[in-house]
Amino acid sequence: MKLLLVLVAASFVACSSADAPTPLENSRAGLESVKPVSNKKSIAEAFDAPITRMDGSTFRLADFKGKVVMVDFWATYCPPCVKQIPQLAELSKKYKDKGLEIVGLTTDEKTDQQKVEDFIKRLGINYTIGYANSWLSSAFLKGSEDDTGAPPIPQLFIISRDGKVVDHQVGDSPDRGVPYLEKIINRELSAK
Repeated sequence: MKLLLVLVAASFVACSSADAPTPLENSRAGLESVKPVSNKKSIAEAFDAPITRMDGSTFRLADFKGKVVMVDFWATYCPPCVKQIPQLAELSKKYKDKGLEIVGLTTDEKTDQQKVEDFIKRLGINYTIGYANSWLSSAFLKGSEDDTGAPPIPQLFIISRDGKVVDHQVGDSPDRGVPYLEKIINRELSAK
């Protein structure tokens, strides 16, 4: 399975002119080789960048000012992403009315839109989805590249009501699962 993931990731990277995000396996060695990086200035500047939705309309992260925002970079071909997304859908269901906005940014190509739409339905994604353009990916993911030169996914950022990154997760870490996320969400939602 690991060899298959490496081959899929290698073929994806070979077909793209930019370094495409690669799935990060849930292993301590994999997680230790990539350090979370928060490019705070670049991320702050990215709040006004237009993000394209599946229907072609656009939104900006700035549209969610005053909310706690969780930004998740994912792809349909990423096993850790597939595992994490239903958990994020549950968090959205539980906390959306309390001020949490989850934004999923797919790194899949726009030419794979039907695949992405089927994936959204199959996993029950109930939060905002857009395409991660190269500018957004660079702003958020730059500096987190692994030994392949590509940033791994999933990467999850939690942004406070005042626009500051308060947590950044790389990969799928058991010790930073739903209970950990809920602790941060509740802390940020109660902050005034």
